Amino acid sequence: MNKKTVIVAGSSGLVGKEVVKQLLTDPQCKEIILLVRKSSGMKHEKIKEVIFDFTASEYSLEHTEADVMFICIGTTMNKVKSKKAFEEVDLHIPVKLGKLAHKLNITHVSVISAMGAHAKSTFFYNRVKGNMESHLISMNLSSLTIVRPSLLIGDREEFRFGERLAEKLYKAIPFIYPSKYEPVESSSVARAMIQDAFNTQTDSVKIIENKKIHEISRNILKS
Repeated sequence: MNKKTVIVAGSSGLVGKEVVKQLLTDPQCKEIILLVRKSSGMKHEKIKEVIFDFTASEYSLEHTEADVMFICIGTTMNKVKSKKAFEEVDLHIPVKLGKLAHKLNITHVSVISAMGAHAKSTFFYNRVKGNMESHLISMNLSSLTIVRPSLLIGDREEFRFGERLAEKLYKAIPFIYPSKYEPVESSSVARAMIQDAFNTQTDSVKIIENKKIHEISRNILKS
């Protein structure tokens, strides 16, 4: 088995935490390099933490070799308070990480976007995500997968009223959500990202929509 060295950016987030958790028990993963603003204190033989300046104008990692990069970076307007700050996190940081992946000759990049992402969307959030996708696609990375989940369900560290309410509604009356927009567990998104990253053989740009995330996750759990 050709074991992989993986870089994870955004390991403290809802999906990022799940990606790390699942990689720890995945026999295909040899090492997990976590890019962190400050040490998480997480200890495991597979984990190597790298204190990383996400505010830098350009990223570099000395003496680092990796096969896969998972970009799980994201925030909310409620948290950052301005469109400029939101764009810095959800657009500029992923783009700089993409450039770093290209510089490191990383074989596969997987990034979390959002359902409805489009560079010409009338909705600011979807437009930012769409611009992020467009920038990464234009880099001609060896292999790029864009994952577009709907509402994410999971154990969040921060309280988000709208998302918590939508999650409760889904659990109480799930039929109100059309299948296309069905909320998705963060563990399912992580499962789909890892399965895709470890099994993509050819140069490509792939987009995994919300419905496909559910399908991939269910198939993995059945196998």
